[in-house]
Amino acid sequence: MKVIIIKECKSGKINDIVDVADGYAKNFLIKQGFALPINNSTKRLLDKKLEKIKENEAKELAVANEMKVLIEKTTLEFSLKSINNKVHGSITNKQVIKQLKENEISISKYALPHVHIASIGITKIVVDLHKDVKATLKIQVKNNG
Repeated sequence: MKVIIIKECKSGKINDIVDVADGYAKNFLIKQGFALPINNSTKRLLDKKLEKIKENEAKELAVANEMKVLIEKTTLEFSLKSINNKVHGSITNKQVIKQLKENEISISKYALPHVHIASIGITKIVVDLHKDVKATLKIQVKNNG
């Protein structure tokens, strides 16, 4: 029997169409709410759902590409105190995100890798905006002292 998986389970991922034994489909997958039997109405529902998912992914990709352009144009500037060429302090994720927001760029804290910059100069960080889009952010650290 062919069924559409609607909850993650061993038989498949969400929105997969799988062919399983009739008893397994009726007595477990459908009864427990993991799947729906395939017929014209469920097939149409699946098609509409997949179409919406593709539209949302396209929108997310477009937004991520716009953010990539903005981020790659931006160079963040920080200053750290140093005495005798030894830097005191460091630049962290919170500071980077705060300065990006001041530049009207809003990203998730999970998009940045762990940032811990403790050196003078330019550092490049890869920002994950989408599974297919990564941007390079330049951070310039100057000597303050």
